[in-house]
Amino acid sequence: MANYLISVKRLWETNNSTISTYEISGSTIKGYFLERPGPDTTVSGQLKRIPEGSYRLKWHNSNISSVQAHNPVPLLYNADVPQSRYILIHNGNYPYNTEGCLLIGGSKGTDFVGGSVPKLTELKTFLTEHGIENFTLMITSCYVTCNNQNG
Repeated sequence: MANYLISVKRLWETNNSTISTYEISGSTIKGYFLERPGPDTTVSGQLKRIPEGSYRLKWHNSNISSVQAHNPVPLLYNADVPQSRYILIHNGNYPYNTEGCLLIGGSKGTDFVGGSVPKLTELKTFLTEHGIENFTLMITSCYVTCNNQNG
């Protein structure tokens, strides 16, 4: 059973990207994720973001050259988005650094997240300390009503 929740709230979107805030229950860890723009899709190869919902996590060794130095990285999956989609949380700063994965960061700008590697290291350390199998990641969207509160 998942003891920790990674709450991801999509707040900003452009024609090139979607940026979310995240926070982890039972910790002070928080930051940003950059994903591809919408609409949501479960279909691979579309350069679009994954659907809202609840995801389990497991470790994965990526073949992406810029990610390999940081292996293993978290892989997200659920009944609609299978493990074979390889939706990862990994380092990167711009939309062109992802085909559908979540790029982690400590700061944000337009179509940009910064401080990616330190935030990935922080997340991986927490997942390792508490067991990645004890985490659920929940993605929700709140573009209009929440934006003014979290800008």
